[in-house]
Amino acid sequence: MTQRVDTTRPDPHHRYRDIIEPIAPLDIAAMLRVLWHGKWLVLCVLLFTTGVAGYYAFRMAAPQYVAGATLQLGGADDATSVSVAQPSSDDAALNTAAALVTSDPVLTRVITALDLLADPEFNRYLSPTRPLTRNALRTQARHWLAGTTAEPPDDAAVLDKTIQNLRHALTVTRQPDTYILHITAQSRDPDKAVTLANTTAALYLSYREATQVQKRAETEVWLQSRVNDLRAQLEQQEKEAAAIIASAQIQGDSALDALTTQVLAADQDLSEARNALRALEIGPDNGSARNNAEIAHLRSKINDLTALKDRRSAQLSAQSAGQAALHQIELQAEATRLVYQGFLAQLQENRMQQGLGTTVAQRIAPATEGKYAGPQKMLILTVAVLLGGVLGIIAVAIRHTARKGIVDARSLHDATGLPVLAQFSSRTLRQLEKNTRTPPVLFGKGLSQAGRRLHTSLALTSQGSNAQVIVSTSSIAAEGKTHHALFLTQTLGMAGKRVALIGADTPNPMLRSVIGADPFQAAQQSWASGEPATHCTNLGADILIISDIADQHAPLLSDQLAGRLNSLRQSYDHIIIDAPPVLLAPEARLFARHSDAIIYAVRWSRTPRDAVQRGLEALDDIGHPATGVILSRINLRKMRQLSNDPCLSVLPSAQTI
Repeated sequence: MTQRVDTTRPDPHHRYRDIIEPIAPLDIAAMLRVLWHGKWLVLCVLLFTTGVAGYYAFRMAAPQYVAGATLQLGGADDATSVSVAQPSSDDAALNTAAALVTSDPVLTRVITALDLLADPEFNRYLSPTRPLTRNALRTQARHWLAGTTAEPPDDAAVLDKTIQNLRHALTVTRQPDTYILHITAQSRDPDKAVTLANTTAALYLSYREATQVQKRAETEVWLQSRVNDLRAQLEQQEKEAAAIIASAQIQGDSALDALTTQVLAADQDLSEARNALRALEIGPDNGSARNNAEIAHLRSKINDLTALKDRRSAQLSAQSAGQAALHQIELQAEATRLVYQGFLAQLQENRMQQGLGTTVAQRIAPATEGKYAGPQKMLILTVAVLLGGVLGIIAVAIRHTARKGIVDARSLHDATGLPVLAQFSSRTLRQLEKNTRTPPVLFGKGLSQAGRRLHTSLALTSQGSNAQVIVSTSSIAAEGKTHHALFLTQTLGMAGKRVALIGADTPNPMLRSVIGADPFQAAQQSWASGEPATHCTNLGADILIISDIADQHAPLLSDQLAGRLNSLRQSYDHIIIDAPPVLLAPEARLFARHSDAIIYAVRWSRTPRDAVQRGLEALDDIGHPATGVILSRINLRKMRQLSNDPCLSVLPSAQTI
């Protein structure tokens, strides 16, 4: 079974295929080419960063030396570990001990012992302040923002700052799972680093010992106070128990049980007597003398038993209450005795620790010599080289991406879509400008060759093959359009053609310098009065100069220009017009409208792409697009560096003059 394909149904994704543009592949070779051509910039940045880093490492940065002392804060191998409580071995306690090394009390003792307040390395206030240092600028900015003025620091501020500087010079590390502390001191002098490390370690031990002694003394005072209070409380509770026994005449548990038995027996006898009395009162002999006598006897017995029961019950209640109170007092006394014994044991243990001391549990391995710590000059230079290389590459990339001009013929063709008629180097144009300083102007072999190649490229185009009126223009000034017009004029004139050169860009002094001041004035009068044009022997052509349009009272009308050009077409084979820039003067479009071909000059690496495109669009708007473009004023060496065209290096040298 075959599946029918509906070819008439439109593809829903077809419209996106024209919008989506393929992503260009990453051109690694072009990137490497750009970096290679920018190698001198990379090298300059690298040398600059290396020089700055080397000056800092070898001239500015002061050498630093370190020395380390080792402490052991007690351990299982101590002789006192059996009877004396060991320091807490948990990480929190050991980290606290490490933090105490750089605490303010310890560092204050170190500063006092070594007189660091008189040392400019730690007391920066002793050194004169340089106005352009980082700290000075930061202090000035802080005072400026806060609206305050700098005041001399007091003694407390100097001490605090010295403590901070000393703390920055000390490093305390703890070896994991051990009691070992490493105290590392840093200084500009190796001997000072050793002294600083050993003094800090020794004063830390003395501070720790003094702190422990003071703590144990305070603990003993507190424990002694608690023991005395508990002893007095226990004695008071024992006195209360004796008073209860004496006041209630409390007997033992057997006597209390016998008293309970007596109360129960009296209650039972009382019940039997009452039952016997009830039986006599309802018996058949009721009323007899004997019966009455027995009833009276039983009633007397009941009264006696009731009184006995009440006495025994009162005694039992008193004994029970006294026994309960005595039991409560005994429990309180026992609890007080246990607490008393615990505090008494702690007091004795604290006295034993004071007698044994704490210096045995803390040993020191002193620092012996200071070692060089920095600056790491080779590391600084290595980082500077890497940083300089990266910054240089970034600078090359920024220069390459930020470039707005056009650097090769391929880029110019891609940006405009027009054929590149010629490429003129800045050396060629400078040679023509140099010749104008020593009139008469002579076109040498190189200049003549440049004109012939330009004419050949123009003749190969569809518009330029039979072009009679040729306009040379550009986007902005100083792009070499006048040079191109002179090249074409000289080439056609030397070929025996009747050529007329019309200079329409009067502010440009190039044409005046080529033909001279007097012929230039005569050429201006020839255009204004309609007289025959002024002939220039060096160019082999007649010259007409249009006066500055801005100075004329009457505008240059299109029909007048068309009539004048038509009359010139009958007299000359070729008419070359040096028109003003398109973006600067609207008259350039007027000349382009009456032309047969337009050559458009673009200055190498200088004219922005947007300006070129806007100028060409202005010509397209009037229906007379440019015939071709010329890349002018090329720096050959830099073009090879900046261009991404891989074929540029294999092109013959005749392509660029």
